[in-house]
Amino acid sequence: MAAKLAVDHKGKKPSNKSEGKDKNDHKKRKLSKTSFSAKDTNEVTPANKKRALKAERQSHRRHSTTVRSAKEIWNELRVKSNTAETNSKLCTELYGLLKGKMMEVAMQHDASRMVQAVLQFGNAEERLETVRELCAVPNEDKLKGSAEKSGGQSTVNLAELCKIQYAHFVVLKMIKYCAREEECVRLIVKNLKKQMTKLAVHSVGSRVVELLFATFSSKSVAPLKLELYGPQYALFASCIPSTDKDGKTNASALPTLASFVESNPDKRESTVTHLQSLIQKGLDKSLTGFSYFHSLLLDYVSVATPNDIRDFLTPALAEHCLHLISTRAGTKVVCECVAYGTVKDRKKILKCFKGYTRSSLLHRDAYLAILRMLDVMDDTVLVNKMILAELLQSPDTEKTDTGEDGSDKDKPSPILDLITSETGSKLFLLLLVSKDEMTLSEDGKRSYRWLKNFDPYEIEVLHRNPCVMENGKPVPTSKKEDETRRQELVIYLKELLVDSCVKHTEELMRSKAGSRVLLEVSEHFPSSDLFSAVVDACADSMENKGSGKADEKYLTIIEDPVGHLTLKHLLLAESKRDNDQDDAETLARMFYSKFQQSLGEIASSNRGSFVLSALIQVPSVNKDAKKALKGFKKDISKLAKSAAGAKVLLDALKDK
Repeated sequence: MAAKLAVDHKGKKPSNKSEGKDKNDHKKRKLSKTSFSAKDTNEVTPANKKRALKAERQSHRRHSTTVRSAKEIWNELRVKSNTAETNSKLCTELYGLLKGKMMEVAMQHDASRMVQAVLQFGNAEERLETVRELCAVPNEDKLKGSAEKSGGQSTVNLAELCKIQYAHFVVLKMIKYCAREEECVRLIVKNLKKQMTKLAVHSVGSRVVELLFATFSSKSVAPLKLELYGPQYALFASCIPSTDKDGKTNASALPTLASFVESNPDKRESTVTHLQSLIQKGLDKSLTGFSYFHSLLLDYVSVATPNDIRDFLTPALAEHCLHLISTRAGTKVVCECVAYGTVKDRKKILKCFKGYTRSSLLHRDAYLAILRMLDVMDDTVLVNKMILAELLQSPDTEKTDTGEDGSDKDKPSPILDLITSETGSKLFLLLLVSKDEMTLSEDGKRSYRWLKNFDPYEIEVLHRNPCVMENGKPVPTSKKEDETRRQELVIYLKELLVDSCVKHTEELMRSKAGSRVLLEVSEHFPSSDLFSAVVDACADSMENKGSGKADEKYLTIIEDPVGHLTLKHLLLAESKRDNDQDDAETLARMFYSKFQQSLGEIASSNRGSFVLSALIQVPSVNKDAKKALKGFKKDISKLAKSAAGAKVLLDALKDK
């Protein structure tokens, strides 16, 4: 029995050793990959079968030896700590290896980056020669092997490179680093002619088209852009723009789509049909994120009828609006879709913007889409719920401070960032001012008051009364009256607007965008609280300046470049308004009562004189203000010799 136990005991020891050996086997195998015995030196392939298979496959490729050497140089070239001189030497060596083989190497997925390196780090001459080689059409014998892989095609040109997953990066580098060299630009444009309709809707080639239109000048790519409009534009796309004696390009040789259709009305239908087909292919490939596609959509809108936009474009783009509003062209397309779309399509577009109202209003272009929806949509309840409700919440509630009692008095207004924004403030200006309200200019001409708050492009986008044709008659796309819609929307924001103006009066008075909103709020929702806040803001700024607490460069509101104009326009607006409220509650009376003893000090500055000249024009304080300033006429007369504001004030003080 003991012998048997001893045998069993001895039998266990070898098993323990074998387990130890198994644990170290992987270390030995790792060493065997790099260290070979004398027997291994005669073996052709490495021990790793996968690496051997990979090496064998690569050896059958064209220029495998060149590519292997080029990879070694490229690994040194891409080190970020290299000097410019080192990169130049390495790139010259790399160019020498690849010269004459650029096209074949560019199409290899693991060698394409070597050609890209030549374009990125090479000198002007090396770039030009590389572009020439890639733009040339190779012969059949040279690309026999690559043609078999590409489906039997006998040639591979630049347009084909644009469609290959890895090779198209070479074309992107060409466009990026050769954009300032005229010869390179000419070669690239020439080789891409008659290929744009295919590349523009290709999943890979579209990236090349995007960078091409964004990088090259509009004149150089105009022939390529014309190809997108249809085969009838091939004549214009193939002709070279004429040049005058000074060598300048005659842009009139390449007409825009709208001008061409205007001069050739019979071509409109075929052009619209071609663009619809191209746009549909682009939508199927999800190309709505590219700016050139936005421009193509805008060109379609410029020649299509409102019914075309309503029946084809709006249903197709209703769920892609967020991608379009990233550019100016795309935003205008969305605005036209909203203007002419059906109620169902408008609701789809509106739902796309849920949660993106604030960011859209702060965007340089997207804000127009929000304005257009508020301008034409009849369902104001849905607009309030989907769009305006987001504005009632602070954009960053975690960082806002609350008072000791948990109240919201110390919190900044949730719309403060929008009111002081040049784009966000347009929403409040659109809702505050009626489109039917007229005003008289200084030269006596009557005009719509809302137009002064918007630039010509915005007015064009927000054109009134969009209509579509039904049974040969124009039918408005919106049934509700503009004024009714505006009142239903502005009442939703009234309390928030007034509260924001009272709480942040000084900040708004010093802001160009904020001051316009403040003026309209005081015009349409006047209140003693708001006027008192304006006067207190002026008094606090003067107190801070006089006490020395503020910086030396600190200006009071009356001396501020924007603040004094805000105060001046507030007083002028009050002088033209019929005041039904108590005289003590007007802005002019509050201002006079507060600064009655400081009018001489205010009159000593140029900007302060402008404010006082506006104060004198208010009938309720005209006599009192003139009487208070009578003792400072001599000082004002001296100042009038060099200050325009004092001269205006002196004229206002004269008895009429």
